[in-house]
Amino acid sequence: MATSFWKCQRRRLRAGLRDTWVLVREFNTSLILFLVTLVSGAWSFQILWNHSKPETIGYIEALYDVLTMIFFQSAVAFPGVWYLDAYFFSMPALGLVLIALGAADFVTLMFNRSLRQAKWEEAVASTFSDHIIVCGLGRVGLRVVRELVRLDEEMVGIEIKSVSPNFTEISSYNVPILTGDARSAEILEKAGVLRAKAIIICTNDDLMNLQIAARIRERNKAIRLVMRMFDDEFARSLAGSFDVSAVLSSSLLAAPAFAGAAIGADIIQTFKVEDRVLVMGRLQVQPGSMLDGIAVQTVEIEMNLSVILVQSGGTVDVHPDPDATLWAGDVIALVADLPALKQLASQWNQAAR
Repeated sequence: MATSFWKCQRRRLRAGLRDTWVLVREFNTSLILFLVTLVSGAWSFQILWNHSKPETIGYIEALYDVLTMIFFQSAVAFPGVWYLDAYFFSMPALGLVLIALGAADFVTLMFNRSLRQAKWEEAVASTFSDHIIVCGLGRVGLRVVRELVRLDEEMVGIEIKSVSPNFTEISSYNVPILTGDARSAEILEKAGVLRAKAIIICTNDDLMNLQIAARIRERNKAIRLVMRMFDDEFARSLAGSFDVSAVLSSSLLAAPAFAGAAIGADIIQTFKVEDRVLVMGRLQVQPGSMLDGIAVQTVEIEMNLSVILVQSGGTVDVHPDPDATLWAGDVIALVADLPALKQLASQWNQAAR
């Protein structure tokens, strides 16, 4: 928990720096004019004051005096010298001009990020890498986010609607939400399509899902792509055409299945026992992984799951012996909760490098 807290704080700091830089570029003209006015005004005021008054002032004091004049809160009384008195009238006038040009807006927006929430979400999203992008934050998308939170996965959400009742809950998980069309290359870039490890497309529009998938493949051909489709036949035919890692049709619409597909686990079915959601998953043992050469019972005990089938070559064993050894190329079917399946797929079944 402590690690996640500090990671979140570092991300917010990076996002704040990036957002401030974007803001500075947006208001650079008014900021430059303000700084030039302040610096040159303080410099000339100091020279003229020290020339006409017995009690001299330093540049910092002159800077403070001019700053207070700009905002109609002068820290000094009228000097009684015409060219110094002129500052009391010219500085507020210049201040009004600078405020009209946006200097005040810059200060307000810098200290109140909520006034430019969309830009802030983009700044936070820019700090993510090796994350999962969820396109479509409707009912299915919300459940997918919940499952990914359970798996301690970092994610960025994209939703075409600017307002949704799901945003409050999703934001509570520290998930940045970008509002816009996921078919747009610009939105995908902002979500980090080149840095993400997987994308889940789960809008309720098959045509839109296809268009999003096509645009994603234009930007990143290697990313793991999981897509929702309502038409079963169409879904099966698309897997190869779009190089989709998993196409889940309407009959398989379960949030754990989407989450599992995004992390590299092939989920066959999901079911609920009491209040616990379990999944039936499928894995092929990778050469050199921790599963290569290990006994079935070791996996079951260490991972708290059940291996219900082992296919080795042409032989299928639906009741594998606990002492049976798993080898590279074997296909196993198992029942577990999603976090256990994630650990098995992402740690135990990774080929040695």
